Amino acid sequence: MIENAIPSVFLSILLFTNSVAQVKDSIKTYRLEDVTVQGVLVLEPESFIKIEPKELKKADAGRIIDLGRKIPSIKVQTNSRGESLFFFRGSGERQMTLFLDGVPLNIPWDNRIDLSLIPAGIVEGITILKGVPPAIFGANAISGVVNISSIDPRMGDYNGKFSIQLGETGNRNITGTYLNSDENLSYLISASYLNFDSYKLPSSFNDVSNPGSERVNSFLESKNVFGKINYKFSETFNSGLFFSLINSEKGVPPEIGIASPRYWQYPEWENMLIGTNGNLMLNQSQSYLFYSFSFNKFRMQINQYKNQLFNSIDDIERNDDNIFRARLIYTNILNENSLIKVGLSGQAFQHKEEFLSGYFISQTYSENILSGGIEYEYVKNNYVISIGGGIDRVETPKTGDKPSKESITDFALNAAFVYSINSNVSIRINGGRKTRFPTLRETFSGALGRFAPNPTLKAESASSGELSFSYKTTSLSADASLFLSYLKNGIVRISLPQRQFMRVNKGEVRTFGLEFVSKYNYENLRSTFNFTVLSAKGKNTSGEFRDTLEYRPELNGSLGVDYTITKNLSALLEFEYIGKEFGLKEGSIGYQKLPDYLLANVRFAYNFVLDFSKIELYLRLNNLFDRLYYTQFGLPEAGRQIFIGANFEF
Repeated sequence: MIENAIPSVFLSILLFTNSVAQVKDSIKTYRLEDVTVQGVLVLEPESFIKIEPKELKKADAGRIIDLGRKIPSIKVQTNSRGESLFFFRGSGERQMTLFLDGVPLNIPWDNRIDLSLIPAGIVEGITILKGVPPAIFGANAISGVVNISSIDPRMGDYNGKFSIQLGETGNRNITGTYLNSDENLSYLISASYLNFDSYKLPSSFNDVSNPGSERVNSFLESKNVFGKINYKFSETFNSGLFFSLINSEKGVPPEIGIASPRYWQYPEWENMLIGTNGNLMLNQSQSYLFYSFSFNKFRMQINQYKNQLFNSIDDIERNDDNIFRARLIYTNILNENSLIKVGLSGQAFQHKEEFLSGYFISQTYSENILSGGIEYEYVKNNYVISIGGGIDRVETPKTGDKPSKESITDFALNAAFVYSINSNVSIRINGGRKTRFPTLRETFSGALGRFAPNPTLKAESASSGELSFSYKTTSLSADASLFLSYLKNGIVRISLPQRQFMRVNKGEVRTFGLEFVSKYNYENLRSTFNFTVLSAKGKNTSGEFRDTLEYRPELNGSLGVDYTITKNLSALLEFEYIGKEFGLKEGSIGYQKLPDYLLANVRFAYNFVLDFSKIELYLRLNNLFDRLYYTQFGLPEAGRQIFIGANFEF
């Protein structure tokens, strides 16, 4: 049965179709998923959320960070370094992994990347794997994975796209994409340009440290070229190449209301990613091999200034990173009800940094990570069971001028079970254990005097579980999840008296909550409603989970209502709410509550066809009521923003 259900060599991980609410015998129906996420996100018993292209298109996003409002349980945050990041279910950005077409984007030095500089023009879909990923996934992702899928040239009903967006304060966002395909060859090439001089603050903001209506030092310019080509060599072998180059510069708005804000600018931020991936059918459709190899070259310079005039250099930091990554996933179909997967992945990276204050003497750091895992899946009429385990190991051959660091080896476990109660309702249980190794920056970097290094940092390990109920009809889909996680040796930051921070291990952190995700479609109305209730506490000296943790909002909700008014005219209303969140100010030992906020956005669009081209004209207003809000202490976000734009497909 399974042999007859496999139509292509692309299938390296089998999955049952729409397990969240299909008829009972549908678990034996298998389908293809995008090759770029095979071995990563396609195991249906795992808990995941998928954001469709229609939803993402109406975000009018120039950067990946602008898509955050479309993802349930995600909180978008900008830190004092000027980096824009995703926080998911109370977990930090280093505990997640971000992928583009199955290839990691995180820079290992800090295990994160600035999402304000990753363009969104080529994004077609987003899939979020919740909780601890399967063991064959590899090391470090202990709380979730976000996979960004680029446009598939084989699936589009057009050959070209062109988008332009204009806004206040010099905002310009231009993206052009061309794609084509035939029986064996498909390819895509895309280029984008994003620029703004600053962003406007809410009218209610009033602070002498930021005079005027525009945010000090908030400029950004980013250029990107992206391309990929896929070729079908035979009925048993498909392979592809991909390339991405991002060249950017930006300013970092200084923190408000603290004694020692950062006066930073990034005159250079360059990220180049090249690689290949493919699928090979073996043994007459009984087994498959998926592979991925990539090289990432990352360069960055930080200029630190003495004051807000940005006319006198205090120090300069230069970073240069080289990253090699590889992944192999072997899938073998044992019989009509079971299969086994074996995964091997690894990365080797080298980081060089130098400082003006150190006479630009280069220090070299390196790290190698190797992971291996195995997973077994059993499929029956109305249920699926999977279980897996693996080993992760990290070595740090070079640690600059710092003391050497011992290698670490740890294990990973995962298990999942899905049961279809009837044609509309299913239940899912999954859980696992996984380790995140502390990054070299967390361990050794002083961050231009902002942090005190801590070479004694230990790895943090997460043991997590989730119970989900899903309901689906032709017009409504809803998923409610109860989740629980215990994080041992969780890495948190503390405030030091000398206006510095330090990262330390917290004995244990417990996180639990309820997540609800829903979509409703009926005639001219499309809506989404999501909310997350979260409790994240650290264990205190008395052994009780009562210690406050920063930037883990207890309430996170969103609502979107998209209504087609006429054949050509539509309106979209979006709401986002963040409540009961605490943070740590520089120089303050105790946690303080951030103001709750409710944001509203509105979008109007007019669509028509002209000479075989689809054209959309739109008007978007973000932060409609000009609300003053903070995602981190001292960093006010943008007030009301007005954008006009046009999208062309031909």
